[in-house]
Amino acid sequence: MAVGRPDYKAILTALLPPGTALAGRRDSVLQRLLDGLSRELERVDSRSRTMLGEADPRRARELFGEWESSFGLPDDCAPDEQTMTERRQALLGRIVSRGGMRPQDYKDLAAGLGYDGVEIIEHREAVIGWYDGPGHAGAEIGDALNGEEWNHAWDALIPEGVVRQSVISEAEIGDALRSWGDDLIECVLHKAAPSWGYLNVAYIEED
Repeated sequence: MAVGRPDYKAILTALLPPGTALAGRRDSVLQRLLDGLSRELERVDSRSRTMLGEADPRRARELFGEWESSFGLPDDCAPDEQTMTERRQALLGRIVSRGGMRPQDYKDLAAGLGYDGVEIIEHREAVIGWYDGPGHAGAEIGDALNGEEWNHAWDALIPEGVVRQSVISEAEIGDALRSWGDDLIECVLHKAAPSWGYLNVAYIEED
């Protein structure tokens, strides 16, 4: 519960030495001093409650730049003109990213940036032989005749026509109401991909 100026003045008054010497009139120097101190304590209390909200990157505004700096943002994947919504999505995506090279890790990375429905397809070398243990079986009719290098290739399929909406509570003057394009997610995925891998980014055609 917020503590207001009357509450702080009552607290300060209670701390005064007992007796009638300090009672004074409401317009006395002492009472005006207590009014000024209680007003300042109310301001500090209000600011402290605001700062509690700044501890949450989903709501931070005044300390948002420090949040970005702490996680190395904006980086070279950031577009030249990012809206506040896009900057916040990039920050949250960086915070929740756990790293890793599983398909689900890349899906989670994309989802953290606001790209839902990303599909990951892993390729493999086409081989002929009997399947008698762990690992993938031999090629089947209809499989692509991939060479050995395809064991290190994979596709990231992104829904075509991704639209990012501006959020009124987060947007700033000059931000676009809508934005299209996927340069951000392509850069982020390529940056997260292992150096020995081959990443192909494609887009899922909408019906």
